[in-house]
Amino acid sequence: MPMPVNPPKAPTSPFASLGGHHVGIRVPDFDAAKTWYTEKLDFRVLHEWPYGELRLAYLSPPNDDDFHVEILAGPVQFPKEVLDDLEVSLRHGGYQHVCLHVDSVDQTRAELARRGVDLVGEPFVVEEISRRLAFFRDPWGNMFELSETLPGAGA
Repeated sequence: MPMPVNPPKAPTSPFASLGGHHVGIRVPDFDAAKTWYTEKLDFRVLHEWPYGELRLAYLSPPNDDDFHVEILAGPVQFPKEVLDDLEVSLRHGGYQHVCLHVDSVDQTRAELARRGVDLVGEPFVVEEISRRLAFFRDPWGNMFELSETLPGAGA
């Protein structure tokens, strides 16, 4: 089933300038997080800076200059529960995952597995959105979705 056509844009909306830029991910260790994202996902470090007692950085996927992950690192007083089951994770409120589009879920998962990344569950298809999906997590339990457009579906 192809994705539905997007509704018309609303350039006269008072919020017309809203657009995605980054997602912030809280981690306890700056150097470990920066190393994990750059070595496991080949993310590029765009900028680093201090914020009070925290260290922050913008990182971008290897071939995307428009989307950033912001790591916010320093001691974490209330660590989040690390879940290894997608269905269980869906029972929790709030932030659930970051979605990354890929050409092939299977090839991407194979490379993530080769690099020792924690894969969560098995890939599955959601016909209603014409996508094949899979999940993985970083060492701090933050979930990421891989999304592949099914053949014959619009992007």
